[in-house]
Amino acid sequence: MKLIEEDLKRGVLKLQCETIDDLWVLYNVIREGDIVYAKTTREVKIGESGSTRIPVVLGVVVKKVEFQQFADKLRVSGVIIDGPEKLGVRGKHHTIAIGVGDTITIIKSKWENHELEYIKRFSTRKPRVLIVCVDYEEVCVALLLEQGFKYLLDYTNTLPSKAYSVDYESHLEAFTRHIVKSVLENSSRERVEVIVVAGPGEFKERVARALREVIEIPVYTDSTSSGGCSGVQEVLNRDVVKKAVGDFQLIKAREALNLFKELLIKDPEIVAYGLDDVLTACQLGAVKALVIVDDFLKSSSDEEFTKAQTLLRTAYETRSEIVIIPGSCDLGGEVRGFGGVIAILRFKVSR
Repeated sequence: MKLIEEDLKRGVLKLQCETIDDLWVLYNVIREGDIVYAKTTREVKIGESGSTRIPVVLGVVVKKVEFQQFADKLRVSGVIIDGPEKLGVRGKHHTIAIGVGDTITIIKSKWENHELEYIKRFSTRKPRVLIVCVDYEEVCVALLLEQGFKYLLDYTNTLPSKAYSVDYESHLEAFTRHIVKSVLENSSRERVEVIVVAGPGEFKERVARALREVIEIPVYTDSTSSGGCSGVQEVLNRDVVKKAVGDFQLIKAREALNLFKELLIKDPEIVAYGLDDVLTACQLGAVKALVIVDDFLKSSSDEEFTKAQTLLRTAYETRSEIVIIPGSCDLGGEVRGFGGVIAILRFKVSR
């Protein structure tokens, strides 16, 4: 995400979305009552019978925010408070669709520190990583995002028996070329900067060598117990991915959850879970790191929403590590099982 303008005295931040992840960050930051300005299109009447959509910059008071992961769009709905006078649109409802490359201005009565920190964290662009998980029968290609994976290819191959077919090697070479072609196409389209080829056995090395011959971006390899899409999730736990993507939220969340579950058995007094218990521990300065699902940030319950905001504000002030993940992903589902928020503590807290 690129920060174009910052005027916190007026509550103004102007940002340009550079990746799909940026849209998800904004989904977690924009609240009901905020004012959003962006370029959009609005249908206007022409004469007595016709109409057309024209480009226009509108300002709306936010009523609802939706993140459409598979459409790569953030939809911000609200009431128009600013726009060209000739259109007569003030007071009417409108939905602005924000996509990658678009610029958005957000105005808040007050920016919370943890919200600014969250945007700041994403203002330094991370590498776009493509995961290629292969074996001799399957290939799965997925783009690694903050909110999980975007699956781009899931293909099953049928090789003749190595023991009985003289054409085995030619079939294997054709399969390798197919994989390389698909990876090149997806890498170009998604502007990928790092590729990780993973899978069991030696075939991943063959694919990686073929890719390095035709592509200039870094290509890493690592081992998984299976190929195809079933092996993609396993790649998250591998050191090579951590090296390639640094501090991606999803990886940090997985590490925190694994440690949390381990401590829950070995030393349960050094962890906390559930909104109330984690908030209490945080107010005592005891929370070292927490993982929270984004459900709380859009909760219809005023009490729940207020508690979540207090938790995040306190965690920021006490220098806790904060990881926000989507409740809709597999990892979010696991955290939901512990009340939607887990924490690893600096010291034991009486309960």
